[in-house]
Amino acid sequence: MRRSAIHEMSHGETPLVPLARTQPDQSWPDAQPPVPDDQEGRIRAALRFTGRSLPAVRIEWLRRYYEHLIAHLLIPFEAQCAVDIDIPQSLASGVTVVALLDPDKITSPDSSGLVCRVRDRLGENCVPLVDLEVEEGHVNGQLLEDYWYWIWNWRFDPRI
Repeated sequence: MRRSAIHEMSHGETPLVPLARTQPDQSWPDAQPPVPDDQEGRIRAALRFTGRSLPAVRIEWLRRYYEHLIAHLLIPFEAQCAVDIDIPQSLASGVTVVALLDPDKITSPDSSGLVCRVRDRLGENCVPLVDLEVEEGHVNGQLLEDYWYWIWNWRFDPRI
């Protein structure tokens, strides 16, 4: 009669048991953390910020928001330039966002926030991301709304 492998082990050895395949959980490196329900919670998550009040818009935080948006925005996408900004007439009819520009490669990023390259019927231009709008229910809508909220409300030090 054949003895099992467990019985053939010497005293003190631990038997090797094949592991069953499991579904990924939150401990897996590529698992996504749950998205907070509140806007400021989503912004804190995007910035990887743990403080109480959101941080003021500065280049270091723009870099983090840029990384978040590059990872989550679906580009290209259709958008409209906000009606209350001074834009070339051709952009007023709508644009296609084709790229989000690295904040380290634009001049004075703190004043305009993140900038994107847009294409219209006449060519390409650069427009601050905060000046773009998408239709309600757009797949990028929540991401853009959260960014807009942060950039407009924390552009200057909120303690002043």
